[in-house]
Amino acid sequence: MEMEKAVITEEIKWTPIRQVRKNKLSEADDLVNMAMDNGVDVTPFRQYRQALRDIPQTFTYPEDVVWPQKPSLPQASA
Repeated sequence: MEMEKAVITEEIKWTPIRQVRKNKLSEADDLVNMAMDNGVDVTPFRQYRQALRDIPQTFTYPEDVVWPQKPSLPQASA
């Protein structure tokens, strides 16, 4: 019974991390598409997206999660 509670508690702790990750993955998909549309090298955007996907395998505890740095698209020149 205690083990079940511990597993449930751990799952509950991961819930907000999963939600943030889901939002960041959606944003990362948009960044990859925008980079492709603008002829920008997509490598850093794909690496960022993969780092987000790898969070569950990279971190054992939700409180240890460190979010990867989001790359930015170059500013368009006028």
